[in-house]
Amino acid sequence: RINGHFINKLSEEITLEEDLIYGLLKSSDLKNTVIKNTRKHVIVTQKKVGQETSYIQHLYPETYSYLKKNISNFQARKSSIYNGKPLFSIFGIGDYSFKPYKVAISGLYKTYHFTLVLPQNNKPVMLDDTCYFIGFEKIEYAVYSVILLNSKTTEAFLKAITFSDAKRVFTKDLLMRLDLLSISKTITQKEIEEQIIFLNVKYGLNVNISDWDSFINEMNPLKKE
Repeated sequence: RINGHFINKLSEEITLEEDLIYGLLKSSDLKNTVIKNTRKHVIVTQKKVGQETSYIQHLYPETYSYLKKNISNFQARKSSIYNGKPLFSIFGIGDYSFKPYKVAISGLYKTYHFTLVLPQNNKPVMLDDTCYFIGFEKIEYAVYSVILLNSKTTEAFLKAITFSDAKRVFTKDLLMRLDLLSISKTITQKEIEEQIIFLNVKYGLNVNISDWDSFINEMNPLKKE
């Protein structure tokens, strides 16, 4: 976004309606512990895979005109995932994409560091497919999670099960081995509070420890009858 306009990768200046525009982060952007702003933006045409996209023409004519102008780029996509799908379809999209608070990590970079991604312009920020993330409705839960995932215990575990020469150091299956409930038992509540204060001061957050117990309770497995 430059001077109220969007500039695409072809250096074209474009005017678009705002509703379908979301901030976008790539793996290379996940350097800080907390991110509030993005340098890139993306048009999100669907809220779930396969959703009809004809609404764009009626509700967002400028966006539709831009997409239609570049339809050859969409038609050139070779993946079978787009066969028989609506115009301008995307993949890797769902309810989880629209959670306001996210904790993310790069799948490509050899950094054992998780990032808290905050909403931008009252909209969730999107991440590209080189990133992995979990989403939250409450900022408190996201902050607790980023503290646990950046703990020394988590880092030691990840270093023990990853290989630095892999094309993707982190994969979905590998990250799913992380158990937030187990990690929470290796760190004191005092340490959690100290980290919350640090994040509040450094990044202007307003989080406290009051939701910690409910956070822990939600991670406990449900007991069957």
